[in-house]
Amino acid sequence: MTRTGGGIFDAHVDTLLSAEDPAWITDGSDRLHFDLPRGSVAGVGTVVTAICAEAWKEPAKAFERGFAAWRSLESPSIELLLGLEGCEPVAAGWIGEEDLSLVSIASLTWNGMNSLGGGIGTDEDLTQAGRRLAAHLVRSGILLDISHLCDRSRGTLLGMGLPVVATHCNCRKLCNIPRNLPDDDIREIASLGGVIGITFVPDFLGADADVRMLIDHVEHAVDVAGIEHVGFGSDFDGVGNLPAGIRGCESWPAVLAGLSDRGFKEMDVHRIAGSNWRRVFKQFGGKR
Repeated sequence: MTRTGGGIFDAHVDTLLSAEDPAWITDGSDRLHFDLPRGSVAGVGTVVTAICAEAWKEPAKAFERGFAAWRSLESPSIELLLGLEGCEPVAAGWIGEEDLSLVSIASLTWNGMNSLGGGIGTDEDLTQAGRRLAAHLVRSGILLDISHLCDRSRGTLLGMGLPVVATHCNCRKLCNIPRNLPDDDIREIASLGGVIGITFVPDFLGADADVRMLIDHVEHAVDVAGIEHVGFGSDFDGVGNLPAGIRGCESWPAVLAGLSDRGFKEMDVHRIAGSNWRRVFKQFGGKR
C-alpha cells in the first residue's frame, strides 16, 4: 500500500469517496481531480486519502465504502496514507483498534457538532470525550488535524500542547472565513512543530481565485509560521471547482513553478512541496 520517497506531498484529497469505482483511482479517470497515473507523471510522491463519513447521509455505509476502497488500492509509485476526517466513526464504535491502526492522520470533527466537539459552523468546545480521544490518537501515533475545528474547539486542542497540523486551511488574514486560520493559530501550530497545508479550494482563497492567489497564501503563511511549517493539502475531489490555472493533479508543476516565479529558492520549494510534511510525519508518527 505504501512506499517511502520524495516528490510532492499532498496532505489531503477526498478521492476515496468521490471515486465510484476504485479503478478510477488506479487506472485513471477524467472524472477525478487525482488519480495514480496522472499523479505519478506530475511528480507526486505521497497523498493522504481521506474518508469523511460525516459528510454523507448514511455515514456508516460511507465509512465502510471508504475502507473497502482503501483496502483495494495498491500503488507502486505513490505513497498512500489514510486520513479520517471526522472521528464520529471511532466514537460510535464503527472502527476498532485494528482498523484504527491503518489511519495516519485524523480530525476530531467535520463540519458541525459531533460527540467530540464543535466543527466549522458552531461555537462549541471540545467535549471530554474529544479531549480523551485526542490524547489517545497521539499515543497511537496518529497525527491530529485541526482543519475542521471551530475557533473554540481548535483553541482548546491547541492549549493541550499536543502536536497538531492543518492539512487543508488557508490564511484568514487574506480571506476572512471560518475555515481559514487566524495568524495567532498559525503561529501556535508552528510552535508545536506542525505544518499548515495551503489548500486549492477557491472559496478559501478569495474572489477570482487563481494560482497567484494560492501563492499569496503560501507567502503569508511562511511569513507568519516560517518556511519549515508550510506545505500543501489540495482538497482534490472534495470541491467542485478549482482555481484558474489548476485542472487537477496534473497541474502540480504549474503550482511549483508559481513558487519559483515568486522568488522562492529551490530548497524552499522542496520544503513546501513535500519535505516539511515528511518531517512532521516522521517526527510525530503518522504511520509511514
